[in-house]
Amino acid sequence: MIRMRLKVRPYLFCLALGAMTLMVMPAQSFAAGKTYNSKGNQENLRNMFETCRLKKAERDAEGTRCIYRRQSKGNDVVISNEAPNVPCQRQFQCKREQ
Repeated sequence: MIRMRLKVRPYLFCLALGAMTLMVMPAQSFAAGKTYNSKGNQENLRNMFETCRLKKAERDAEGTRCIYRRQSKGNDVVISNEAPNVPCQRQFQCKREQ
């Protein structure tokens, strides 16, 4: 089998090398960057929620009422559902009272 050698012309090689260099050069980035806030401006999310545990589930013909006791001994949280046979979850993270 006869191998054919390709003759590379020097000006074509320089032109291709220049084009690749322009494509690789760093350009302006169009991606969105993340903005960081200082810790003094942000609220502590850990203190915004507390655990509410199931105290009582009341079922009647109209629906189910789930009554939850707050961890901080505040007012009870009541969640109502129109279906009478819906189970209440045992606990969830509720917003802390102010």
